[in-house]
Amino acid sequence: MSDMQAKLSAFLDGELSEAETLEMEAALNSDRALRAELEVLAAADAFAVDAFEKIANEPVPIALAATIQNAPEPEIASPSNSLVKPARWMMAAAAVVALSIGGVSGYVTGTAQNQTIVVTGGWLSDIADYHAIYASQARHLVEVPASESDHIKSWLTKSIGDDVPIPDLSSFGLEFQGARLLVAAGKPVSQLMYKDGTGQIVAICQIQSSTPKQDFSEQTINAFDMISWGGKNSNFVVVADEGRADLSEIAQTAFSQI
Repeated sequence: MSDMQAKLSAFLDGELSEAETLEMEAALNSDRALRAELEVLAAADAFAVDAFEKIANEPVPIALAATIQNAPEPEIASPSNSLVKPARWMMAAAAVVALSIGGVSGYVTGTAQNQTIVVTGGWLSDIADYHAIYASQARHLVEVPASESDHIKSWLTKSIGDDVPIPDLSSFGLEFQGARLLVAAGKPVSQLMYKDGTGQIVAICQIQSSTPKQDFSEQTINAFDMISWGGKNSNFVVVADEGRADLSEIAQTAFSQI
């Protein structure tokens, strides 16, 4: 793997520093071949994620489940070994096994070691990481400004594979600033940015899904409140600073316009 491929992979995984991320975005904006290479990597990630999702929905044989849960905890040969980062496919496989044994509750309790393995929120965790970076930007808050709304709709719709509307949230004092294209869980994600009179940022993100969720759910990740829901072909989330009182109403308004 070349240095640039390694950087692209780290960019997809959200492992670059803020400065490196901005540098990579600038390079992607100016280099069509580099964008094509990123799309290939993202597609490969998306294929792997979809494959593991299908596996996760299949029942695990009872004998295999018992073997996994009763297996002894592996010994760490040396402290240096614990610093080796597992490959993405290994982490995904572990998550699949955990979900398959634990069901849809989102966690598995291992009775032998009295431990709980938590399966995190997937793409929402990635969105929280992105929001922490971009919401603090002033000059570079968005990739494409609100003045190019028609382009934003066509660009993001083509990029994520589903229609991307731009809800009007002016009744909450939120002015549309523009948009970005992100990558979360190996898939392209649209990010619409809004700003209120106090400078607080609210974002609406959308990811295409063949099995979108139907209900509204609320959670807080990394000091950001999130309300997510599903549409016909996509999942959506509205994200803002923790404690924003009108976030539920904002989500309902966005939902009614999508």
